[in-house]
Amino acid sequence: YVSDHGDWLGDHGLILKGPMPFEGLLRVPMLWRGPGVPAGKTVAEPVSTLDLAATVAEYAGVAPLLPQHGRSLRPFLSPPGRAGGKSRKGARREFALSEWELLPARAGVALSLRTVRTRTCKLTMDLRSGDGELYDLARDPHETRNLFHAPEAAKIRRRLESHLASRPDDMRPIQVPTGRA
Repeated sequence: YVSDHGDWLGDHGLILKGPMPFEGLLRVPMLWRGPGVPAGKTVAEPVSTLDLAATVAEYAGVAPLLPQHGRSLRPFLSPPGRAGGKSRKGARREFALSEWELLPARAGVALSLRTVRTRTCKLTMDLRSGDGELYDLARDPHETRNLFHAPEAAKIRRRLESHLASRPDDMRPIQVPTGRA
């Protein structure tokens, strides 16, 4: 069970969804059931819906037909030492990525948002303007203080920007709308 996005339900004075990747939109429930998946286990690692295809392929024992941006969640779902015959004790993930591309025909403005979330911080950058938002989720779980331009957060910002740069092919705005002739 999983959803592609959450809804704000009044978070930040917003309803529905849109190109502002606050926690209410990004953090969606994901439930797994199957052989080797322990009941009641909770995973606190940063994961993404981009990980679903890689996870299903690994459980099915097949190779994906296309390159995958996501990584299998099996190390987090399986008991230690049982995932694919490899030891998964202490499996950790430092960050998860998401993206939102909004072309002008949709709402009159173009945005190329790339977001990286760790256990304690989140950075969203607009590739077109270079501006962004940075939140210390441990100290500011409701995302009320944007630290993107704050000098005291420069080191965290550089670290999170390096995570975004780990997928260079995704660091370009998408120029062509899909579904149009």
